[in-house]
Amino acid sequence: MQAIVFDHVGDAHDVLRLDHVAEPKVHDGEVLVKVNARPIHPADLAFIRGQYRVRPSFPQIAGLEGAGVVLEGSREARVAPGTRVAFRWPGTWAEFAAVPVGRLIEVPADVFEETACQVSLNPVTAWALLDEAKVGAGDWILLTAAASTVSNLVAAMARHRGIHVIGLVRGDAAKAAVRSGAEHMFSIHDPEIVEKIAAATAERRVAALLDSVGGPSLPKLFTTLAPGARTVAYGVQEREPAPVTNAMLIYSNLTWIGFGIDRWLSLLPAEASAGMFRDIWSMIRDGTLTLPVASTYTLAQFRDALVADARPARTGKVLLV
Repeated sequence: MQAIVFDHVGDAHDVLRLDHVAEPKVHDGEVLVKVNARPIHPADLAFIRGQYRVRPSFPQIAGLEGAGVVLEGSREARVAPGTRVAFRWPGTWAEFAAVPVGRLIEVPADVFEETACQVSLNPVTAWALLDEAKVGAGDWILLTAAASTVSNLVAAMARHRGIHVIGLVRGDAAKAAVRSGAEHMFSIHDPEIVEKIAAATAERRVAALLDSVGGPSLPKLFTTLAPGARTVAYGVQEREPAPVTNAMLIYSNLTWIGFGIDRWLSLLPAEASAGMFRDIWSMIRDGTLTLPVASTYTLAQFRDALVADARPARTGKVLLV
């Protein structure tokens, strides 16, 4: 089968190659999936660089998310051939993948694969972040890196639930606001950021901060939080440490937690997981959530796809199909 592989970590442009490799063997509890669509995510590129929480095992097939059709399964798998599935599992940038049954998400008949292949990471992360935030209708939340795909999905879900959103970016807030679902957009470097957040919330204070940046700006953002508020850290865009003291947390009874999607999913009961996906599919159907596609390329065109993915003005995901 065709697959995009790498033998050592590094920049994707340098280490990836298209190769013919053996089809994967299906072990107990796995199914063989014909992969039809795969998004390119920052996580995929971090995986190739060796900087993601999942480490490659060489020779490694690239890619962490996809969608396709089940061809066959082990006796224990009990998933019917022909079932349409989405999944997140290493090795999606290939014609076929062996995937554990526990990683499969059944795709409704009315959802296109170009959409389904994007479901198992970003929409699930957004849904989980709101769950971890412990907020409800009428509350205000802060989103750092507010122009990102995950932040836009969080904002869409929040609006759907009656939750108010303030977006924060490190660049031009006016430009970011055009592409964001946040009600207000501010630059995190604005010297009046604390006052502007207070005005936006009519002095109500913020119930949760969903932070994928970190770094020196955190202390001033903590001052905008209501007593008992939660900060959920889920990214590491800023490498400088955050100068946060125990006093900042104690005197306002703040909760500051780290979030990783794999552990969160591992602790989610099956009934709650089914409810989450019913909610996500419903929001996709009614247009609350949109998962746009910027462009599509074949596996053989992966170098062109990487170039397209790096374009700053891109709207939507670049897919390998």
